[in-house]
Amino acid sequence: MGLQPLEFADCLTDSPFFRTKLAEHEQELERTSKFIKQLVHHGRDVYNAAKQLSKAQRIFAKDMMNFKFECIGNQLTDDEIVISKSLSEFGKYIEKIENNREMMIDAAEDCIMKPLERFRRENIGAAKEEKKNFDKHTVKFCQSQERYLNMKASKSNDSAAQEADTQVEFEKKAFYTASMKYVLKLQEIQEKKKFEFVEILLSYMLGWLTFYHEGYVDLEDFRIYENTLRHLLQKTRESFECTRDEANNLLSKMLNENKALKPLDQSGILRGFTKQGYLYLMEKKALGTTSWTKYYCHYKKETKEFYMIFYNQVGGKLLEPEKYTLENCVRRASDTIERRFCFDVTLKEKSGPLTFQALSEEDRRLWLDAMDGKEPTYPMHNLKTEESMLDEIGFNFIRKSIAAIESRGLQEQGLYRVVGVNSKVNNLLKVALDPKKADKVSFEDPSVWETKTITSAIKNYLRSLPEPLMTFRLHDSFIKAAKQESKTLRILDVHKYVHQLPQANFEMLDLLVAHLDRVASKSDLNKMTVANLGVCFGPSLMRPEEETMAAVLDIKFCNIVVEILINNYKEIFKNPPDGADVSESRVLPNTNHSTGKPPLAPGALANQNEPSVRVLAGQTVNHAALTQPSRNYASQPIGPPSSVTTRLKQRPPIQPVTTNIGGVDIQSSTSSSTESLTSAKSSLSPRALSDSGTPRALGSRDGPVGYTSNVSALAARFSINLASNDSTTITVITRYRCVGDNDTELSFEANQMITNVRPSREPGWLEGTLDGKTGIIPENYVQYID
Repeated sequence: MGLQPLEFADCLTDSPFFRTKLAEHEQELERTSKFIKQLVHHGRDVYNAAKQLSKAQRIFAKDMMNFKFECIGNQLTDDEIVISKSLSEFGKYIEKIENNREMMIDAAEDCIMKPLERFRRENIGAAKEEKKNFDKHTVKFCQSQERYLNMKASKSNDSAAQEADTQVEFEKKAFYTASMKYVLKLQEIQEKKKFEFVEILLSYMLGWLTFYHEGYVDLEDFRIYENTLRHLLQKTRESFECTRDEANNLLSKMLNENKALKPLDQSGILRGFTKQGYLYLMEKKALGTTSWTKYYCHYKKETKEFYMIFYNQVGGKLLEPEKYTLENCVRRASDTIERRFCFDVTLKEKSGPLTFQALSEEDRRLWLDAMDGKEPTYPMHNLKTEESMLDEIGFNFIRKSIAAIESRGLQEQGLYRVVGVNSKVNNLLKVALDPKKADKVSFEDPSVWETKTITSAIKNYLRSLPEPLMTFRLHDSFIKAAKQESKTLRILDVHKYVHQLPQANFEMLDLLVAHLDRVASKSDLNKMTVANLGVCFGPSLMRPEEETMAAVLDIKFCNIVVEILINNYKEIFKNPPDGADVSESRVLPNTNHSTGKPPLAPGALANQNEPSVRVLAGQTVNHAALTQPSRNYASQPIGPPSSVTTRLKQRPPIQPVTTNIGGVDIQSSTSSSTESLTSAKSSLSPRALSDSGTPRALGSRDGPVGYTSNVSALAARFSINLASNDSTTITVITRYRCVGDNDTELSFEANQMITNVRPSREPGWLEGTLDGKTGIIPENYVQYID
């Protein structure tokens, strides 16, 4: 278990648990400082002691192999795992060379030792300065608070009370600022070790190996490892920069919003408690005197459990909490006690009420509210729903934006990384999402809306959704999936959770990831690899419900989820998860509403009310089953899977079977005719069949006008040919332009004639001849001609 994240919210509560976590981070920082000093010392032995070269190198190598990275959180990404093992790998290279020869090497002091000392001085030294400032403000705040709370209640001295209120608020804000800056600095150093610290030692490895002429082969081997490691270090650096920006934004929110400076009821490490914070307990001493002792208290409303921990932030030691059961809570009248903000608590295990002093009037109100005291109650939680506000205007905006980007080409470097001018981006969103103006927005002229403006608008739209596209409910599930050790398990889990998204969310994600897959396919030109796209879209698609440092540090796993979606787009979005009930699988409505646009992908129907059903050879068409929904994809046309040929080769021979279509028994004795029959039957939709089960005529008014009825008509035509043993092929005319993905597919323009058309072995595809070339064509791109 690594170091636990230091939350900015914990700085506000300043609990004993926060102080304990802070001490663990400080210990790790000191350990790192000592380790760097040790590296510098042993490194100089290597450079200066020629006779002790072999011994010094082996010690240095052993130091690196023994060093273990501590991480914030309980899981490392694959890249971080490789980086964490890098020092061990460096040590192995050193030992390998030292086993072959022991000789003196030359190295430069400026290349290794000074950068290590500078890293320790600039980073660990800066952290120590922040700690001094933090400790100073801790003392000042606690002392100021003590003086403030020791003031006697007096109605005639309102100005003094107001001045005291102002002073304690000033000290409190200064303390919170120092605390948060110190927390941020500690976590920055832990993250920077992953790349800046390792880069120095990587330079050492390269400089040392290049001095060996006979070690040239070893150097070449290391070059391969170096390139891989540098790539991972760069990715980790980019992830750190993204995380740092998010952390700074969170820090600004916590400091600038007044409500953030108030006690947070659900902050800190003690999740699940209704209220927690510091209270002063009045304790009676001998001779009638009283004293006020500081306790950290937390209360759970459901069970009425009340815990007290004797603790003071200045030099306090964490003790075991005392547990009690609350009976009642009553506000203490101001005229019955000399201190302000007091209330009485009666506990079952104590005789008589205990008097506590809260930190302010607002703090007392919250305690009374939590304990069902006499103060008014206030709702403490905001209920959130999964409503994502993904309406048709939003879908049209994303479709138009993607179409504009792809029509201009995907070769532009830094696509989605280069940010547009903020005012232009906001103006585009304002117009494009206005129901009265959306239809008038045109992306055709790049001088009006630049590509970077459109890409930034897409990201801003996704960030501005009330709930992220991948939902708050499934956020933790996706993060856990990305943390799986096995890459196969990661893909399977992400696949499963994607299909649990609400319908609109799934469709929008499908539309977006299909586009990103096409962007990544041009990464050699646009320099936007899958990893880069993950960094761009991870925080937008998987925004956490609660902004915490733990959530900020989990951004790297959000990026991994996006990478999985892009790398496995067809597998995830075009197939149900393993173990899913196909009869209950999701039905995707056709989001391509405007006329004149290409139809759905092959094998899919244009109308969500017309599901397609694949019928196995030897079975009878069940019209009741045909009414069950099936998946209907609304993405742009795609080619057949690349594994079609492999799957066909692996298919076992099919024996003669008898199949019933439209009440006609048809016998097939060959694999080709059986699969053709199956393909034809799989294309039949319920509306393509009459009540008697026979195919409807082409142009029937019962179905939607367009390519859907064409598909049904083609399927009916094939079934009639098969039933009559008619070997005559069909001529079709293309309705849309299509570019083949490989040599097995035909490319064609709209309104071209394709002859010798016959069923393909792959459902949703036909075989035909165009200009002397025979290949496969999407069934729903063509129209039958008598």
